[in-house]
Amino acid sequence: MQIRTKLTVQFITIVAGILALSLLFIYTKFRQITEDEFYSGLRSKALMTVEMILHEEEELEPLAREPLAPGALPFRENIFIYNSKLQRVFAFNHEAEEVPPYIFKQMKSTPELRFQQKELYALGIRHLSKRGQEYFVIAESVFNSEDLANLRNILIFTFFLGVGIVAAGGWIYAGQAMAPVSRIVNQVEGILPTDLGARLNASNNHDELSRLVITFNRLLDRIQFAFRMQKNFISNVSHELKNPLSVIISQLEVALHKKRTPAEYTATLQSVLEDTRNLNEVAEKLLQLARVHSEGANIAFERVRLDEIMLQTQAALLRLHPDYHIAFDIEGVPEEEEQLCVQGNEPLLRSAFLNLMDNGCKFSPDKRVEVRIFFHTNGKHRVEIADHGPGIPSKDLQLIFQPFYRSAQNIHVCGSGVGLSLVESVMRLHHVALEVASIQGQGTTFRLDFPALST
Repeated sequence: MQIRTKLTVQFITIVAGILALSLLFIYTKFRQITEDEFYSGLRSKALMTVEMILHEEEELEPLAREPLAPGALPFRENIFIYNSKLQRVFAFNHEAEEVPPYIFKQMKSTPELRFQQKELYALGIRHLSKRGQEYFVIAESVFNSEDLANLRNILIFTFFLGVGIVAAGGWIYAGQAMAPVSRIVNQVEGILPTDLGARLNASNNHDELSRLVITFNRLLDRIQFAFRMQKNFISNVSHELKNPLSVIISQLEVALHKKRTPAEYTATLQSVLEDTRNLNEVAEKLLQLARVHSEGANIAFERVRLDEIMLQTQAALLRLHPDYHIAFDIEGVPEEEEQLCVQGNEPLLRSAFLNLMDNGCKFSPDKRVEVRIFFHTNGKHRVEIADHGPGIPSKDLQLIFQPFYRSAQNIHVCGSGVGLSLVESVMRLHHVALEVASIQGQGTTFRLDFPALST
């Protein structure tokens, strides 16, 4: 069932229920008023009759019921008077049936009794004569109010007419209410995979549908960004992998073109080995980057000592590049070992620190980087890694964490452009605040603020 139909049915059901209850209340109250007027008339007739009959009370004698004449119509109204011995002493119509005895039992417990005898509505009243004798007066008549029947017919007609009007109005109202939704659906269906730049038109109503459009447009922004990043990533990966492979193939083809001296073969193999290592380094960083993005929620975290990770990273980097210089400075060393720890994944943190130290040494003329660790009693430790390189232009600061991005001034430096992207992804996974401060000609400082260790 479509939403428009469902809204219309619900609207009809609610309004029809309210209308039915309202009309039923009107009919019930009007019937009650009509019945009260009817019984009031019976009461007047009964009291007037009993006063007239009991004026000659001493002459009243029990009456015998006479049989109804053949072909006679049923009585439509009558008045009976019974004495204390339940003997009928007066009746407008002697042929009328006797009142059942249980009625008199009920009349003895109440001064006025309303009851029904076949199609006749009756009113029973206990009355004391001037001589102190108790009499039972019963007045009965047919209750047939034409006004009540007419009102019932009018109310039934009004109900169905109102439901019909409500159905038409509800269908139109639901259509108007769902028109913006239909418009949004049509716009969404018109967005093609090749045109992710298209956006929905948001109204200025500031309602739920406007919020939905804004949220959907933001989703499209993220999807478009992801597709663009994926496209750039594939293009850059192809470029970064193709160039080293082309160089390796060319070197091997040249080496095999003619016989070489052992020294030339050694030089060629050394060059191929270096290119292969660079290619392996790029592949390793790409695998780590893919793991962080695809398995971020499933990566195991534990408490690790921050100073030990930094020292292990320093030792690993110096083994690869003995000409590098890494200076350490630790401030605020706590007394308890537990306060040296952070929550994280040790291999990923070591890889991120290795990339930051390697970049710092690589871009510094003296191949030197300064690492400072600040331990705080509140557990929010800080790491700063500073180099003495040429610095990063301000226009490039927002781009350095994009995969494969390399500044034009550093294009001559060997690298893949994946390291800082991996660092940013690892730090975001660890909820570490990453800031970069750079001064042209003086160097760059990466500042990492770790969150407090959870208990």
